[in-house]
Amino acid sequence: MDEGTFRALYRETVVPLRTYIVRTLGGVAHADDIVQETYLRGLRRPLETGDVKQWRAYLFRIAGNLLTDHWRRQGREVIGDEVAEPSVQGRNIELRLDMGRMFQKLQPRERQLLWLAYVEKANHREIAAAAGLREASVRVLLSRARKKLARLLRDTGHYGVGVR
Repeated sequence: MDEGTFRALYRETVVPLRTYIVRTLGGVAHADDIVQETYLRGLRRPLETGDVKQWRAYLFRIAGNLLTDHWRRQGREVIGDEVAEPSVQGRNIELRLDMGRMFQKLQPRERQLLWLAYVEKANHREIAAAAGLREASVRVLLSRARKKLARLLRDTGHYGVGVR
């Protein structure tokens, strides 16, 4: 891959990739290291295509593997120290902050699955590839994660308030 092609790929993928990693980790402490390692590994074993969509899926898969390795090294759930919240006005900012707090109460794998499914709009096959799971497992784990998040939201009185 030449430098110009890499720059274009990087511009297209770095923001969603970094956001996914930060949200899945629950903080920014190790996110940049994982982003950097993701691109390094992608360049060491490049795809033989210039298709940005395939590269994006490939990079998310690498990042998913790196996140799994990170959690294994930690030996425990990583609790977020900093969460980058987007700027929003009015009532929505409170809901976003509450959603951020609720998201942090989920296990890292649950955050990963929900992020890929609902933010990245990945299908079960793409999630399975990114998370290193079987497609059938994704269906079950994603369902459990949705139910857990719904229960957390219900318990705090936010279920159904501005969330669709």
